[in-house]
Amino acid sequence: MGGARRIAAALATAAALLAAGCGGGDDPAPPLPRAGAPVESVPALRPLDYDRIDRARRDAQEAAWRRDQLRRLEGHTSVQAALRRAVLRGRIGWSRHDGYLAAYRGARRALRVLQGARRAEQAAVVASVDTLAATGQLVAGRMPAVFENLRRNTRTWTTAPFPRAGERRTFGDSPAVFQYVPGRGLQLHQLATWGVVNARLRTCLRAPRHCPRRKLARRLDALVALAAPRGDFLAWEYYYPFAQGAPPWISGMAQATAVQALSRGARVLDRERYRRVVRHALGAFTTPPPAGVAVPASGGSRYVMYSFAPSLQILNGELQAVNGLRDAAVYGRSPLAARLVAAGDRAARGTLGGFDTGAWSLYSAAGAESTLSYHQLTTRFLVDLCRRTERPEYCDAAQRFARYEREPPRIGIAPVRGLWARRAAPLRFSLSKGSAVQLRVYGPRGVVMSRDLHLGRGEHDFTWTPPSRGRFDLRVRARGPEGRLGVSHRTVRVVLPKPKPKKKPKPAPRAKARQPTEPQPAPEPRGTVDQDGERSGGLP
Repeated sequence: MGGARRIAAALATAAALLAAGCGGGDDPAPPLPRAGAPVESVPALRPLDYDRIDRARRDAQEAAWRRDQLRRLEGHTSVQAALRRAVLRGRIGWSRHDGYLAAYRGARRALRVLQGARRAEQAAVVASVDTLAATGQLVAGRMPAVFENLRRNTRTWTTAPFPRAGERRTFGDSPAVFQYVPGRGLQLHQLATWGVVNARLRTCLRAPRHCPRRKLARRLDALVALAAPRGDFLAWEYYYPFAQGAPPWISGMAQATAVQALSRGARVLDRERYRRVVRHALGAFTTPPPAGVAVPASGGSRYVMYSFAPSLQILNGELQAVNGLRDAAVYGRSPLAARLVAAGDRAARGTLGGFDTGAWSLYSAAGAESTLSYHQLTTRFLVDLCRRTERPEYCDAAQRFARYEREPPRIGIAPVRGLWARRAAPLRFSLSKGSAVQLRVYGPRGVVMSRDLHLGRGEHDFTWTPPSRGRFDLRVRARGPEGRLGVSHRTVRVVLPKPKPKKKPKPAPRAKARQPTEPQPAPEPRGTVDQDGERSGGLP
């Protein structure tokens, strides 16, 4: 405080001298104080105060320089401009700026040496970074995740084996999980990344003595650094186009899994800062799409799988959102999370019936059936919600879905009548769940029809032409997604077609009776002969 007063006094004295015209001018000099009059004392400046004045002057000059540089960057949309803009605004330091710039230049250099599919994948990732910069979305908060993704792609496409479609990879000690998306390169998969850490923290809650706390703390810290500001909340975003969605987009399921892992981490590791991160991330569940994932539903709110598809209902994702928020309410001690759980719980219980086919589960509302892995995942979420809430809707659905895994497909073959040899006839049968189907028709001389195909639930029609008369056995074998086999058969009788009636020969036309004709007068002779034998009349 004393140094600040001395600096202020020195600046005030200098300003007064300048205002009085020290060193010349038309204004008269101020009168000297009289002898004995009190003189106001001015604190003397110490050497440290001069350093502070010099530092303040340099800071002002640097601020003015930064403002000038930012004005020069207006209208520039390159990655380099985005990086320079972030460092000029003080969002990142120069060392981080240089690291990001080196990663981008390295990715560009790799494009010049790569060929074929590797070059195409690398080019797709570089183009996604360019697009973020061009649209003004490559802000400082997104840079850690974006450039981490870029580095991993450059390393993969220049040195690593080519991945299989959907293959997931990790690098070193980093907890980040990357998945190969054909045509999009390796992409940071937030759900898979947080899922691994979340599962280990769940184990720690059950068996705390064998919990690797230091390792988990390092992993949580690394994943928190990959969060990006999205509006007024933190989110773990995806940076590649998917379906109708353009990056950056978020997943309600991935966001809920991150919130759940951080809440469990706060409990296991006793770190309050993870609870603070959770509170900053809950905004995704109060914000509607496309920024957030909250969609009003009957009696509450749905938390959708994809922020770009608010009308798409995916059961496992919406159940996991409720599960994750419940841990945020309990372990994260968040009243907001408790309110979000209540709203999500009401909506989820009201929609369960629409995902039950009576033999299996649907992946999405009015959509296709779940694969075995997704059906089991949904069942596990239902079991967790049943255990924690004891709601009959969750408990009954969990029991039904578990039973479906023990039941083979049900097959119904429609009656077939009036079959004639060598004439096409329809075959109809139904399946209770999607299955791998073997359709066989056996006749007196063996197999006369054979089809192997994958069919969904519901009715299916085929056309069959019996080759001859006799008895034929229709057999349908269906192996469901759970691996159990269902068999059904029906015996049918085929007869020869009725012969076509022979055409009666047409009767020969009767001859018409000849009508009697009147005698025709004899033609007159051309001449006459007289008694003397001379001809007269007519032509000679």
